[in-house]
Amino acid sequence: MAVQEHDASRREYEKLAFNGYYTRDITEPEPLLTEVGPGTPMGEYFRRFWVPVCLSDQLTDLPKAIRILGEDLVAFRDKSGQVGVLHRHCSHRGTSLEYGIVSEKGIRCCYHGWLFDVDGTILETPGEPPDSKLKDSFFHGAYPAVELHGLVHAYMGPPEMKPHVPHLDFFEMPDVKFAPFAIPYENSWLNSHENVMDPVHSVFLHERYALHFEHQAFAVLPNLKWQLTGDGDGMMYMSVRRLDDEWIWARLLHVRHPFESYVPSTWALARPTYYQPGFYLRQMIPVDDENSIFFGWRAHGTDRFRGGNPEENGWNLIDMGGQVEKATYEEKQREAGDWEAQGSIFDGQPRPDKEHPGATDGGVMMMRRALRNILEGNVPAAWPKPAGSDGEKPEPTKILSQDSVINIKQRPDLDEDWELLRTVGEKITEVVLDGSDQFIGQERDDYIIERIKKIEAEFRG
Repeated sequence: MAVQEHDASRREYEKLAFNGYYTRDITEPEPLLTEVGPGTPMGEYFRRFWVPVCLSDQLTDLPKAIRILGEDLVAFRDKSGQVGVLHRHCSHRGTSLEYGIVSEKGIRCCYHGWLFDVDGTILETPGEPPDSKLKDSFFHGAYPAVELHGLVHAYMGPPEMKPHVPHLDFFEMPDVKFAPFAIPYENSWLNSHENVMDPVHSVFLHERYALHFEHQAFAVLPNLKWQLTGDGDGMMYMSVRRLDDEWIWARLLHVRHPFESYVPSTWALARPTYYQPGFYLRQMIPVDDENSIFFGWRAHGTDRFRGGNPEENGWNLIDMGGQVEKATYEEKQREAGDWEAQGSIFDGQPRPDKEHPGATDGGVMMMRRALRNILEGNVPAAWPKPAGSDGEKPEPTKILSQDSVINIKQRPDLDEDWELLRTVGEKITEVVLDGSDQFIGQERDDYIIERIKKIEAEFRG
């Protein structure tokens, strides 16, 4: 008996109860956004940036095998303190340098003793005749590498396009310290990165169904607005919640394309709090098309970063609840977090044709559109400039993420109050953008705080 053919579209069948037979097929992911290997549009976009590849404290007296953007690499710190990121397989006969010997200068292959410097220079080929020119005839594959506050970064793109080493305004904040972390995820980088533009997931996943965060106000559905930033090089959302009939909480989260996000506090804030900068500086880096690692720093060391425990950050460790894989399958079922939710999305990759996005998915859809637009060449500002192309070293990258808790009384009419939340959020956003455009450092912070106090006074009621 021949298999019956069905002419109706899957969307039509979805209107029927018990439609599993007709809607069982899993569609393909979107390759433009999810494929990151050499030569792919997204992969080449990532390669134009310095990307974190491992924690500094993972480089010991042994090499570290790593996989980033679909490339098998080895990272090491030689005995002189230089950090190297090389193609993993020895250019002699292909033995993995993860079994190499970290040397005074460079790394030596265990198989025949070839010695490679951090820039790929072949320093020694000890099995060759003394007059051999083999080692001088080529370089081993290598990428520039630097250490930044406990994270090793590599530049894997065209050498002539290498940008300045990342420098954030947080790095210049007085007395601030950084606890680095790296959390492996078994899913596409996009699943986890676009998650930061979905604040509604925190309401349900992190607070109503599990208590991942200590700030119980995450359970309140926020008034939301998403928008692009700058000339399209990033985006942000403003979420505003009413804490009670006297206080509101405004939270701004900033993303810079393609992989950086700056996450504010997940702990309850003092009343009032006019300006609380972001806590977590996250970078979601693809291992390959199906796996990723979110690297980052947890800011601490001053009274501006209260809550949590900075000591609880490192490899597969972060002091933000609901981020790492649970120990057992039962725990995953009973208290799923981001690792379980994102990793279980259609075998780890988004499938747009199977989704049914709603109003609360506006940020995710905006991010996907923005990334497509960048890859199509329509947003020059989203591509880093080569170092030296714009004169002196540029100013630090300004991070917009922040929290404010201010005293604004609830209006008797709930619809009016809901619109009030939106208006206040828009005004705070405008203040943060204006202050960031005009000032840096403490002058910027003072400007934002003073203007937010005026917003509080204007709308207190």
